[in-house]
Amino acid sequence: MKIVHVASYNYLKDGQSYYATDYKIHQGLVRNGHFVYPFSYRDTARCANIFGSKKWGVGKTNKRLIETCRNIRPDLLLMAHAELITLETLHEIRKMIPSIKIAMWFVDPLWANHHIANIHSKLPALDIFFATTGGKLLQQFKLPTNQVAYIPNICDSSIETHKNFEISDLSIDFLFCGRDYKEPERQSFLVETYERLIFCNSRFFGCLGNPLIFGHDYMDTLGKAKIGLSYNRRNDVSLYMSDRIVQLAGNGILTFTPRIPQMEILYNEDEVVYFNDVEDLIAKVAHFTSDDDERRQIAYKGWKKTHNSFNSTRVTQFMLETIFNEKYSAPYEWHSEVF
Repeated sequence: MKIVHVASYNYLKDGQSYYATDYKIHQGLVRNGHFVYPFSYRDTARCANIFGSKKWGVGKTNKRLIETCRNIRPDLLLMAHAELITLETLHEIRKMIPSIKIAMWFVDPLWANHHIANIHSKLPALDIFFATTGGKLLQQFKLPTNQVAYIPNICDSSIETHKNFEISDLSIDFLFCGRDYKEPERQSFLVETYERLIFCNSRFFGCLGNPLIFGHDYMDTLGKAKIGLSYNRRNDVSLYMSDRIVQLAGNGILTFTPRIPQMEILYNEDEVVYFNDVEDLIAKVAHFTSDDDERRQIAYKGWKKTHNSFNSTRVTQFMLETIFNEKYSAPYEWHSEVF
């Protein structure tokens, strides 16, 4: 097929986030045998005016997307977030190409009002909406005219390349990379965790006054860690988790995560380490920093599950089979979250 993929891509950031989901979905679609044209909608908007403003480039961006579809005549228009793309543009594209499928994927929180408004603004033109959140928050976008479906966070073997389970002498015992968002409960959890990890070499980036790291620096740091924490902005939402989980587990890092509702669909107890609270987290970190063999065994199983089940080729194949109403070619663990 021919696919136009409307995503961030962030070309103007010079590869700073080359491990983003945009690229993983792009590569998965290509590996499945399709032509994928990258339409970097935010960069297009910024380059459409001398001030580099997304807001002032909205009109030209929508016109260029229509012209792109006119030139390529894609079978599928796949969008990521696409907050700058209007419903009128999608209707114009469908009018021009009646047989086209239009789908959207989303990885940000589905409880934020501005995200909800953006998604609703596109729904009348969508055949299907995908999100890395399941349950009721996903089902709120179900209309009689469309489908909604869960997708897991995606790894890619060309991006998640480390195998830390093979290495004993890693220099970082415990790693967390992520913003604290100035949210009191999240900050409190991270502060207490940091203060109680005095018995090991812990590193925190993007929070507690520490800067974020990107690009090679981020991936290089992942390659030095024994244990990594995946901690979400909310931990009570069905199947919702940060993409950190695949960046950690996919690099062979022993991954710690709160017990997210329904998460056992994706990871078994022997593939990641679930914890209940700070007390439980600290006790388990102490255990696994002193038992390196068990750390490596569980990290290996988590790495294997991540690369076997949540790789870009398999997840995008699921997306395409759902979009085109084809029989599923694999027993996708999350198939029950299609509505």
